[in-house]
Amino acid sequence: MKAGYLWLLSFGLFPLAGWPLLAHASYRGLSRPCRIGLAAAVGCVLVSFWMTAAALAGIAWQPLWLIVFAILTAFLLRLPLSGDKSPTWVSEAEGSAVGLPRIFAVLLTCGALAAAFAATATAAATSADLLIFWGPKAQAFAAARTIDAAFLRDPYLLYVHPSYPPLVTNLFAFSTMVAGRFAWGAVTFTFPLFLAALALALPGLLRQSASARLAAGASAFIVAALGFLGSELDVAGNGDPALWLFETSAAAILIGSAGPTAGGRLLAGLLFAGAACAKVEGLIFVALAGAFFLFLRRREVRLLSTALYLFLPTALSLAAWFAFGRSRHLFTRYESYGPILEIHWEILPTVLSGIGSQLWQAGFALPFLLPLLALVLAPGKSRLAILPVGVSVVLAVFFVFTYLHGDPHLSSWIGWSAGRIFSPLAALLALASVVRGSGSRSGRMTA
Repeated sequence: MKAGYLWLLSFGLFPLAGWPLLAHASYRGLSRPCRIGLAAAVGCVLVSFWMTAAALAGIAWQPLWLIVFAILTAFLLRLPLSGDKSPTWVSEAEGSAVGLPRIFAVLLTCGALAAAFAATATAAATSADLLIFWGPKAQAFAAARTIDAAFLRDPYLLYVHPSYPPLVTNLFAFSTMVAGRFAWGAVTFTFPLFLAALALALPGLLRQSASARLAAGASAFIVAALGFLGSELDVAGNGDPALWLFETSAAAILIGSAGPTAGGRLLAGLLFAGAACAKVEGLIFVALAGAFFLFLRRREVRLLSTALYLFLPTALSLAAWFAFGRSRHLFTRYESYGPILEIHWEILPTVLSGIGSQLWQAGFALPFLLPLLALVLAPGKSRLAILPVGVSVVLAVFFVFTYLHGDPHLSSWIGWSAGRIFSPLAALLALASVVRGSGSRSGRMTA
């Protein structure tokens, strides 16, 4: 019991690691809760990066110096913001008043978090992947105090997936070292923890592209939708909640008025790195969201410097990971289901019907259909809504493309995976439905 509490409390070190960056004057327009949620996300990225870099260098992990290095890195990341001292973020309280809609949004958010906590506490949302994939890897890494190459190389372990990105297992291993053992029950509570971080960050981020009322309502809907999907799809203890935090927060920044500023681009780039290192599909999201942003806001930013802000953190994080895999003769690329062009078009009807059935059952369709309806009916649409909509469409096509490579157990594969991999699209569509006139309020051009 004590180890479990300590395991969870160690997650409080991640906001501490990211806080030096979010304390910079560039972000003082954001509320403290918003900055705490973002600091947690940034801290996760920085700690995981240093864990991977240390493993590559052959240095054993020590939680204290990992946190110290992450804090120092967060301070160094303030340097690109040295000429950006005026706050460019719209305050959550600006032009707003407490009313019934905002009170309802707060109550809905709290209810969704409580429901996610209850589902986790009763083991109703526990992920099977925690038991066969995430948990054993994190346990082995913590025991070895590094990324355990021998464990990843073991031919008798069928579900190790050596090339899978390292962030989630790194964070789980970090907390295991702090607690002294892997606390299986505590790990599942990372689902409501990551969801809570998103609930803290999202209202302030959406305030950059919508009114205070819309921002509060959309944030509450997204948290409730992801909480419902996570509980029904059993994500407690796997990588999906972390991916939701990184992808949704990054997209919210990119469609907002502060997206083109140095602070906005830097923050989005760090969140991109988190998404790419949390799950494989996060890298596809990064490429798509970055490309749409550069196209849609090309007149507001300098393309080369913006591309560096957005993609360099991801490139460095994945370079460290693949350098580790290559140096230990483990992998040089992500695992695939076969040659990329070996597509079985004849199974397309089966794939589409399987996905549709999975998303329709148990009310799963509502988190997707409601924001789509809101997007169609919304007045004063902004062209920036193209970013989350476009990313959603291409991601959906990519997921179908992946299934078309065939699998001996195709129906069961779709049954246990489709709902989870499509779940971020519900949040992206909800973001698109609330963007109002961002183009006229977009941030100034920065170097």
